[in-house]
Amino acid sequence: MPDLHEPPDWSDVAARITHESVRRVMVIGAADVGKSTFCHFLLRTARAGGRTAALLDTDVGQKTVGPPACVTLAEGNSSKLAFVGATDPVQGWRRVVDGARWLAHEVNSDLVIVNTSGLLAGPGRRLKADKIAAIQANRLIAIGGGSDLENIIGDHPTVPVLCLARSPVARRKTDAARRARRQQAFRSYFVDAAIQGFARGLVPGPLQSQLQAGVLVGLADEHATDLGLGLIVEASSPTALSVLTPVVSGSVHQVTPGFVCVREDFSEVRLSQDEQR
Repeated sequence: MPDLHEPPDWSDVAARITHESVRRVMVIGAADVGKSTFCHFLLRTARAGGRTAALLDTDVGQKTVGPPACVTLAEGNSSKLAFVGATDPVQGWRRVVDGARWLAHEVNSDLVIVNTSGLLAGPGRRLKADKIAAIQANRLIAIGGGSDLENIIGDHPTVPVLCLARSPVARRKTDAARRARRQQAFRSYFVDAAIQGFARGLVPGPLQSQLQAGVLVGLADEHATDLGLGLIVEASSPTALSVLTPVVSGSVHQVTPGFVCVREDFSEVRLSQDEQR
């Protein structure tokens, strides 16, 4: 049964997507218009209608699936992630696009619903274009309005678009509220983590200079498939790293530094340009 707070056109569009041969749907719109809410609504509707459906979350700053600083996929009872290492999608541009492309092609369900950030203008417009190409979207769901959203729609005349009203219960979040939400998400992710040791040689050579206490890292297996996140605890040794992580150390064959530091209270600090070199 649809939520009473969801506009009637949401139910109509969700039913239409469910019963058409649409495979990859990307939901776009400004910040705080209800994109995440609609994604979950469409996911429930599609599954109730007999579709197998997955949710691909490409918003690295305000997650509905998995930890921040990642592109994440929820499918059935399983989940996967692609490490980005940034909560700013522009800063993590290449990893966001590559992660979205990889995870979209990992989906076994017959429908993948892609959530996106609210960044629409300037670099956000170009980033949306790269995402649309990466996942090969065959339907856009545009929530809300405005010239920035219209520009993105106009950039992709061959991709059918369905336009929806914003959620009436969506509320504008402050930057402080967004940071607090990420802080809680990091805290939850690391709640069962332990400090483990890794050889410093697992870090690609050009990224060795980014190693310092607090840096968020991605941990990957021998196939370069991301397994999860870690936080550097100690990096002063020339041969070893101490990392706080829930990932089993024996499966880790690569450690990739990100672009943010996470303090002991799980609040974040973006690395300076000099520290990223």
